[in-house]
Amino acid sequence: GELEPTAGTVTRADFSYLYIDQECSVIDPGLTVFGQTERFNTSHLAEHELKSILNRYLFPYGTWDKPCACLSGGEKIRLLFCCLMIGNNTPDVFILDEPTNNLDIQSVEIITAAIKSYRGTVLLISHDRYFVKEIKINRSVKLFDTDPVIKI
Repeated sequence: GELEPTAGTVTRADFSYLYIDQECSVIDPGLTVFGQTERFNTSHLAEHELKSILNRYLFPYGTWDKPCACLSGGEKIRLLFCCLMIGNNTPDVFILDEPTNNLDIQSVEIITAAIKSYRGTVLLISHDRYFVKEIKINRSVKLFDTDPVIKI
C-alpha cells in the first residue's frame, strides 16, 4: 500500500505479514534482550519459561541485560525469531531480506529450523543457496543472469 500502480489495479487480501530487513529493525534498540522478549510475551509465559527459550536461541544468562542496540546482526535475527516463538503470533507471510547474512553456522541452523517449522508463506531474498535448499523453497524468480535471485 505504499506505492500506487502506474496502470491497472491492485487487489489486496487481508493477511498479516512481517518484513524482516537486514538490520532487523523490528528489534527495539532501547530494550535489553530480556526486555524485548517481555514485549512479545502476549501469552504471559512465566519468567523462567522466557529464560529457557532465550537459552535455546543462544542467549545465556550473561546476555539477558545486554542492550539490543549492542547486538550483532546475527544476534538480532536470532532474538527476533525467539520473540516470535514467545509471542506465538506468527504472520501469514514472512518477507525475509538476506536473513543469513552475518550469521554463524549455529545461528543459520536455528533460523533454518524456525523457517522449516513455519506453516505460512515465505518470500525470501537470498544468495545463500544452501539455506534456500534447506528450507525447501519450491518456486523462484530469477531477476538477473548473475547471482542475485528472489525465491518465493
